[in-house]
Amino acid sequence: MKKMKTFYALSLLLLSPHLIADEINQEASPAMMVQVAPKEHAKLNLFIGLVGDCSDELREIASIIKNDLEFSQQFNVTVRTIDSVNSKKLITSIFEQGYPMAVFLNEGNKQNSIEWRVYDTTQVAMLKGAKYVKRGDILRGWAHNIADTLWETLAGQPGFFSTKIAYAKDIAHSKKKKIKYIYIADYDGSHEQELVNAPTISIAPRWNNDSKSPTVFYSEYTNSNIRLVGINMKKKRKIASNFDGVNMLLAFSIDGKSIAYCASHGGGNCHLYYYDSGVFKKLTNNGGNNVSPTFSADGKSLFLCSDFQTGKPQIYRYTMAYDTLERLTFDGYCASPNYCCAQNKLAYVKIVNGIAQLFSYDVESKQHTQLTFDAGNKEECSWSPCGNFLLFSYEKGESSRIAMLNTITNKRQYLTPEKQSCSYPAWSPAYYEFPIISS
Repeated sequence: MKKMKTFYALSLLLLSPHLIADEINQEASPAMMVQVAPKEHAKLNLFIGLVGDCSDELREIASIIKNDLEFSQQFNVTVRTIDSVNSKKLITSIFEQGYPMAVFLNEGNKQNSIEWRVYDTTQVAMLKGAKYVKRGDILRGWAHNIADTLWETLAGQPGFFSTKIAYAKDIAHSKKKKIKYIYIADYDGSHEQELVNAPTISIAPRWNNDSKSPTVFYSEYTNSNIRLVGINMKKKRKIASNFDGVNMLLAFSIDGKSIAYCASHGGGNCHLYYYDSGVFKKLTNNGGNNVSPTFSADGKSLFLCSDFQTGKPQIYRYTMAYDTLERLTFDGYCASPNYCCAQNKLAYVKIVNGIAQLFSYDVESKQHTQLTFDAGNKEECSWSPCGNFLLFSYEKGESSRIAMLNTITNKRQYLTPEKQSCSYPAWSPAYYEFPIISS
């Protein structure tokens, strides 16, 4: 909790606009809603059939897809090989074995593609099929891409398997002092890679929203300030903001073209600043600290944390067209808002009986819901693109771990070991090509 209060007081300054792509070209495939919308129910049995004389590569891809879909806690997946999909009798047989849904995978005529089809076996009808052309050189990236498309077809929601997470990790230094590096990992915490290893304190990573140029922005302690630095997957670094004071906590709009940030300019209180199409302006001008901006789906509003009214941080909504602040929480200590456009919900942290707990706020119904109730402080939450999972830092005693809450089943998974000290997690968007650090 001490860290959360310290983190709340920090802010960031404007990053150089050339670090952000002018445009994004996200490919969007239409979502097809079928009867498997994510909710708390018995897991659905799903059949994956590998068609024909399949290679070891396709078997591995199918295995990763199975793990992805089962990670969602919505499916039990069985993978088998079959000769062909050429009769209604086969589909009916799969249904009679207890599989109301089936996916068929086969390698395309060219080695650079994989074909997939989704069937409703109860109706003996194909719901959707397409050819996936491999992007990048990472096999698990291909599998995650396909799993995302299948998830969208099966559940009618954006996929999250092609995403990455970023976080800070304490590292023992030779001079017996702790420093912090920035790491990234796959959505489930696997395949961890070191991204930043400067011999200082690096915290609060944030992913950009450029679909084809993954970049992590983080804040780095120096002798004179806390500066903002951008780093891509080739580990090319560039200072994005180096003004006096603190420079951190940037937010990107959904289309990646606008940014918001909080800055002290070395003058004490933090305020929100906004940049879009060459226009830079200050948004808040009050006597408090205004931090942790996060964009609404349409980019016309910002959710943020401010203490200007009561001296204790609360959650607000700033509407740009009217230059107004609407207060959303009215008691306690509330911080670290993070918005999810897929669910139109806000997640935030609130101290209840001395413990930082996770809450959600439904923007449409204006309903607040407490999500966690146990001991241990939950800090710096971040939504998955689908809105079913919340990433957060869990602190209890001397332990600080990255954890993930399934908001459908209320089950929690820990993504980093108990003996490590990890914090400040951030979830990436789904990039066109699976991000991985390369030389």
